[in-house]
This record gives sequence, C-alpha cells and structure tokens, in this order.
Amino acid sequence: MRRRLYSAVFLSSVLMLSACNGQAKEGDHTTTKVETAGSDTTKNEAVMTKKVKNLVNTFPQQPAKKIVTTSVTIAEMLDILHITPVGLPTTAHTLPTGFETVEKIGTAVEPDIERIVSLSPDLVIGPDSIHTSLNKKMANTKIPAAYLPTDSYNDLKESFKALAIAQGQEQLATTYLEKLEKQEQKIIASHDVSMKKVMIIFGSGESFMLMNTTTYVGSLVEKLGATNIVAQATKSKEAYVPMNMEDVVATNPDSILLVSHGDAEVALKQFKTEVKKNGAWNTLSAFKTDQVAALDYKVFGYSSIVKAPQGLAALQEIFMK
Repeated sequence: MRRRLYSAVFLSSVLMLSACNGQAKEGDHTTTKVETAGSDTTKNEAVMTKKVKNLVNTFPQQPAKKIVTTSVTIAEMLDILHITPVGLPTTAHTLPTGFETVEKIGTAVEPDIERIVSLSPDLVIGPDSIHTSLNKKMANTKIPAAYLPTDSYNDLKESFKALAIAQGQEQLATTYLEKLEKQEQKIIASHDVSMKKVMIIFGSGESFMLMNTTTYVGSLVEKLGATNIVAQATKSKEAYVPMNMEDVVATNPDSILLVSHGDAEVALKQFKTEVKKNGAWNTLSAFKTDQVAALDYKVFGYSSIVKAPQGLAALQEIFMK
C-alpha cells in the first residue's frame, strides 16, 4: 500500500488541514488505512502526526494522473514534483516553464467548472482558503478534490510534503526541501535581525491592515527572526488585523513593510503621501530612519515555495540597511 511509504524525512512536520475532499465517514476511512498498515503502524506513528495522516488521506488512494489545480502556488509544487497538470488558473503571474500551454480553467476565485469537467481530471487541488466556495461549485461533478493550506511559509512546506506523499514523489520533495533548508540557513546567518520590530501593512488610507505571522510575508519575517509588532500591539491571531494608530505608536516599529499590488515604487510614494495626513507616523522610528519599504509584487505577490528564498533574501537586505 502506498501509504506505507512515508519517509522519515517528514519526522518534524506538522501538516495542517481543516478541509476534506467530501468523502463520507472520513474519520472511519482514516482509521482503516492506518490499521491496515500492519507492522509498519508503529513506525508510521513515529514519523507522522494524526494531522499529517488526515491531510494525506484527503487525496485519492493512488497517485492522480490527471490533475487540475486552481492555484499558481500549487502549480509550482507540481512542477517541482515533475507533474504537469491538465488544467491551471488564468493568471498574471508567471507559470512554471512548460505550463504556459496547459488548458486554463478560469481565475482562481471563479474557476469555470464546466471547463474543469471537460478535462476529465481524476483530482482537483485547490488552496484551503477557497475550500468552501470551490466545494459548493464542485459538489455535483463527483470529481475528487483536495485542499492544501498555502497561507504561510510553513503551510507551503507542509502542503508540499503532503502532495509529494500523495503522488508518490517523496524523494523529489526531500531533495528540494533539503536544498531549501540550506538556502534559508545561509540567509538567516548573514545578519542578526532578532532585535528588529517590524510592521507589515496591507491596504491604503484609512483601511490599512496589519499582517500577522500566519500570512506569507509575516511568516518570512518570522523565519528571519524579526518581531512582528502585531503580537505586541493586538494579541490577535487573525491573519489580517485592523490597524490602530495608538497601538502602532506604542510599539514603535523600526521597519515598515508595505504589501501592495503593482509597482512597488508607486505604492511607496502613494503610501508616504497618504500618511502625511497623520502626523503620528512621523514619530515612528521607521520613518525617522527611512526604514519604510514597499515589497516587490513579483516576489511577494502570492505565497510561493519557489520564490521564498528570494523573498527571505530581499527582506534581509531591507533589514540590514
């Protein structure tokens, strides 16, 4: 049974998934798979947590041969695993080489279900963030679906591992993640940013939101060792937290990162123009030392296990100034 092939490289992994693939009695289904592992059960228990098993068990028992994904993030993972999907979302982002000619199935948010069905996939994979909406649209198709969390950097790693297991490509994942780990450590060791207090904001004008450590950019900042002021300012666990200027002034970030769509320089100029309306901004250390940066949309525009090292390096460079 393919489920017996879980590799020990996944020992420290904790895979998160709140979604299922719509199969009945998922709990009973999971138990059966674990019990039938026979003598390998104890070993598997040591390697994988219950959450890992639950996530992998949302995939079909055998590797899918025809996959449609509604996510560029997941498309990149498939590419690393040498899997070419039969359907991809329409996107302005750059797709992996060779994927440009793959059939497009509409946007990630509003996929064309009829087009998906016409491709006769044996699996549709989407991000967990659109689980509910996509599940409703796919309900009458009877096509198996799996949903992977892709919000944070850890989510990406964990989902990548799960996808690799489900598709029987553990070794490719192991090799890639080992390389990724080396890149991470080299970047982290290049400069100590543990004393940095960082504010990550999204939006404009009166609608600024603070980005927590559970977001992609927030998780990269956390990976480098810097402190996200959300923890001090709000104690909120939400991914996006409404900004309260009094709390921001109290925490006094020494670096501000602006996440926006489009040209970073234009976004930064607009941001500085808008915040001039509130003199409180000028009291922040980040403004006094000109430690305000708009992040490159091409690098930070979506969560990406491929672009993560580039993102870490870019953030490290900002913090070193």
